[in-house]
Amino acid sequence: MSDLVLEGGGVKGAGLAGAVSVLARDYDFHRVAGTSAGAIVAAFVAAGLQDRLESMLVDTDFSGFLDPGAAGRLFGPLGSGLDVMLREGIYRGRVLHRWVAATLAEAGVQTWGDLRVPGADARTPVEQRYRLVVIVSDVTRGRMLRLPWDYERLLGYSPDAMPVADAVRASASIPFFFRPWRLRVDPALTDGRNELVLTDGAMLSNYPIDLFDDELDHPTIGVKLSGRLRLSEEKWNDADDPLSLARALVATMTNAHDQLYVDQASVASRTIFVETSGVRATDFRLDAVEKRMLFANGARSAGDFLADWDYDAWRARYAAPVAGVA
Repeated sequence: MSDLVLEGGGVKGAGLAGAVSVLARDYDFHRVAGTSAGAIVAAFVAAGLQDRLESMLVDTDFSGFLDPGAAGRLFGPLGSGLDVMLREGIYRGRVLHRWVAATLAEAGVQTWGDLRVPGADARTPVEQRYRLVVIVSDVTRGRMLRLPWDYERLLGYSPDAMPVADAVRASASIPFFFRPWRLRVDPALTDGRNELVLTDGAMLSNYPIDLFDDELDHPTIGVKLSGRLRLSEEKWNDADDPLSLARALVATMTNAHDQLYVDQASVASRTIFVETSGVRATDFRLDAVEKRMLFANGARSAGDFLADWDYDAWRARYAAPVAGVA
């Protein structure tokens, strides 16, 4: 048995699918967490759909998720700019939301109550009650949400009644690409506001590898959508003009927090690094050949990882430092 954490990466999620398909041969997954594309794959795994990941992440035509707003449909690229200014995103994200909801429904999953850990009840701590955790950025309050853990305390909702697909769609709201997800909340918990604006969880934690470090009786394995970098190979961001500075700021905001963990030997040694260079997270028109290559890269990386992975040895060496991080 293992807990599993999946990094976000847009259409590069096919690499996650490849890694998980190999891991699933040796492990049952107790709890699964993910951000953005990682949240999508994690939700499918938590719903018991790991045997279908290849078809869902490779054979699905992701270009169908590009549902432009009214201005974009009428005026093309110029209209897309208007949609960003007026609706905060080029694409509505409705097709993506419907796909996630329909896929989960086929497995009998609609609300978080359908994803309870077997034997868990209302007395079980919320952090141990559900098989799935989705990372979302609450830009209204400037904080990270861990759903369903934070529903009741921060949003005023009972987790069991909330739709899983809504949280996954919120986590996948790539800024200015997909419209943010808007969630009505209890004004008593939000200084009178009745709506929160939620976006891509990657803004605050794209690889929440420490999320399940409250339990050490079984491992937490992570899958990261990048080759393992040595310090001499780090990517440098240009910041010589306003546009490149904006890109560098977003890249730093997205990656810096998690890189602190990945730099630790205790984390790198339980992380599967999947090579995805040359693929952009927002290339939703990626063809099946390229997606199959990502899937194969993920499967190969997971196989290499399992050939050397020894949890007892890892725990003997790193358990105390990792428990302290949690």
